[in-house]
This record gives sequence, structure tokens and C-alpha cells, in this order.
Amino acid sequence: MKKKITMIIGLVSLSILTACSNSQSVKEKPSEEKATTQSASETVKANNGVVSYHGKYLELAENMDALEKDAPIIIKATKKSEKTTVTKETKENVFPTDFYTMSDVQINSIKKDTTEKLTENATIKVLEYSVENVMVEGKKYDLTIDGYKNMEKGEEYTLFLEKNPDGDNYILSNAIISKFPVEEVGKEELFLDGGETTEATEDIEEIYQEIYQEVLTEYSE
Repeated sequence: MKKKITMIIGLVSLSILTACSNSQSVKEKPSEEKATTQSASETVKANNGVVSYHGKYLELAENMDALEKDAPIIIKATKKSEKTTVTKETKENVFPTDFYTMSDVQINSIKKDTTEKLTENATIKVLEYSVENVMVEGKKYDLTIDGYKNMEKGEEYTLFLEKNPDGDNYILSNAIISKFPVEEVGKEELFLDGGETTEATEDIEEIYQEIYQEVLTEYSE
């Protein structure tokens, strides 16, 4: 049995706090103004141009049933455009301390919507947890949470979402285990780390891969 993902990170303070168990959820959701915060005590190192922060999770879905149960909204949507926000380095931090991407997606089909507010062909904003090609001391870096890779423009995805109460947008209901390409792609294309897992991301990416195969089958139409 896999190690249960119950990470509470002290060095990196993130506005992503997710709990998904026993039908109870406690989430501290990122607003449009704040997505990621690096503490002054952390030393961040880039790996092949990718700076990956560790998310702050109480617990993430470990299987398809838990993922579906925790998500108030399940849709298929195509990404149309995006706007990135990056707060540059402070005196204590070399790398940017706050970053996120707000993506506009067009809804192609609705599989679940407990809010009863979404309609097909409507465009909504979805907050994503990475920003690419950020200049830091004359070099470009990709900033991400646990290797999360943003949706590609023009591509279709199955998304597990919930409304962000702090803004006019939607957030991923189970952090990085919430966005799946409709057309199957290789592991190296799913994460910004190119599939090169670390001790911190190995369990998350393994669970993601297993759930992804179920999503491909269940939401193939």
C-alpha cells in the first residue's frame, strides 16, 4: 500500500490546504491575489531550470472515488488563454515569492455540477499552480508546486474543480491531482519535472498516473 499523502510543510507556506476524507473537506483556498508564498527560511534550488515548491496538504485523494466525491464540479474544457502573476524576489528570497496562472477555459461538457451555475460553451477562469519562463538574475526558470504543469492552450482537459470563495474563479479541487489531458500523453509531458520524481513528489505522481488511467476510461466520451 502506498504511503498516504499527508504533508504539512513548515518551510514553505502555501495558500493551498486540502483535506479530502470521510466526506469532510477543510480547504484554505488561494484567492486571485495570492497563490504561493515562500518563507524566508527556505533555500530554493533549481533543477534543470525548474523550481518546485512543496504543497501544503492535509490529505489528497488517493483514488478515483475520493477524487469524484470531493469535487463539486467535473467538466471537460479547452484552454483558451492565460494571464500569469509573479511577485518578484524580496530581500530574503532570490526566487519570486508569489506566483500563479489564471487560465480561461471554455466548457465543452459538464459531467457534474452541484452549483448548477455552469453552462456548456461558457468560459470560466481556473487558477493554476505554475508559471513558466520567469527571469531570475538573468536566467529563465519555471516555478511550480510539486511539478504541476499548466494546461496547454488549445488542448482539452478533464477538470475536477470547485468555486473559489475568494474570487471570481475556480480552483482545482485536489490540487495537482485534478487536471487530466483528454488525449493520453506520456508521463514526461504531465509534469514540469519531466517525470523525474523526487522523494517529495514520487507518491503524488504515482497516484496521479493511476487515477489518470481511470479518468481516460471513465470520461472517454
